[in-house]
Amino acid sequence: METPKETLKKLPHTPGVYIYKNTLGSILYIGKAKDLKKRVSQYWQRDAVGPKTELLVSRVSTIETIQTASELDALLLEAKLIHDHAPKYNVVLKDDKSPLYIILTFSELLPHVVTLRRSDLPKKMRAKDALFGPFQSAGVVRSLLRQLRHTVPYCTQKRRTGRACFYAHIGLCHPCPSDAKTDPRLYRKNIYRLKNILSGKSNTVANELANDMKTAAQKKNFEEAARLRNHLQNLYGMLAKKYDPMLYVSGGSAVEDIYAKELSDLGNALGISPPHRIECFDISNINGKHATGSMAVLTDGKKDTGQYKRFRIRRADIPNDVAMMKEVIARRMTHPEWGKADLIVVDGGKGQIHAVRELTGDTPVIGLTKRFEEIILPQGEKFKTIRLDLTSPALHILGRIRDESHRFAITYHRLLRRKSFVTIASDETYNPRVPV
Repeated sequence: METPKETLKKLPHTPGVYIYKNTLGSILYIGKAKDLKKRVSQYWQRDAVGPKTELLVSRVSTIETIQTASELDALLLEAKLIHDHAPKYNVVLKDDKSPLYIILTFSELLPHVVTLRRSDLPKKMRAKDALFGPFQSAGVVRSLLRQLRHTVPYCTQKRRTGRACFYAHIGLCHPCPSDAKTDPRLYRKNIYRLKNILSGKSNTVANELANDMKTAAQKKNFEEAARLRNHLQNLYGMLAKKYDPMLYVSGGSAVEDIYAKELSDLGNALGISPPHRIECFDISNINGKHATGSMAVLTDGKKDTGQYKRFRIRRADIPNDVAMMKEVIARRMTHPEWGKADLIVVDGGKGQIHAVRELTGDTPVIGLTKRFEEIILPQGEKFKTIRLDLTSPALHILGRIRDESHRFAITYHRLLRRKSFVTIASDETYNPRVPV
């Protein structure tokens, strides 16, 4: 049996749930992580933990992990496992703050969405109400609910006044249950969709939204179709993955199967073999200032953060994204020791692809436009635009790597801007025309 420190060396940089057990095999603590290796390693850094955590670590004999396809899956799976096993230290380490629960009050004609601490829960739940939790981080849960309103609008007003609330006018409460004209069935439909997402069935919701959008378009109700399309895009952008996290409970190769499906679908869509290594490049700048580039990498569908690279653009401060992308790709190609990509993805369209194709040899290159559902695929001297369904597994994997490359580029860009501000503040002779 591996020791915790031996297990730490093998942990992946992927989202998931970690489970600490004692020598008897009893579960001591369950947690979720955006990056398993980074999060779990923190427990064994003595200068970064308090006395309660140090006591927990001293009793850990084995570490088990369940990799998930997204951080949301990890959040939902963590809540499920804590509910089932009630580990001692999930209570002890909360510093007397009880976990948070989400309640959907289907016992009412117009359901409310309520968050409560365990100490505030009713002693007996109503039969029709749906309870989700416990969630260990109140901040994460409230942030999640705020994001979900952009996909499944719901009302936060406690009292139904008969008049549409403020949020109804900005699209975050539609249909509004406070409006006396609202059909209760339509509002309950939204809350059922919220229930499905919290149950790990976000793919079901995505398919429903896609079907409703197509129906509205066929009826020439283009305003409604556009609204539903925005909701679907928000769901895709927030979740990136739409799989039931309960798949992971049974163990096995759930994550590997998901990634294999994505890679297979992507290969079929592009007319290539399923790519083993995908590299995605993004540029971040404001009017050319402090411009940076990034390279994010997926290996067999999983984020390979150890392979990520960042670039400080060397060209003059001229806002030319195409030229900047060409510089970054050219510099990347001078490093064969980084490995060879099976697919290169650039954030942009025909201009970016045309600029870099001569640099990439026989490696396929595609572009992703700002309208994310469009993939630009070069075919000889011409280009083909591919629009995949927003629920397509192939689009999921492209969304995941583009989000990573954008995050990595903008993080470095902000770092350079902060350094520049410090230089300005400490140097009275600073010349804004001279690059830092």
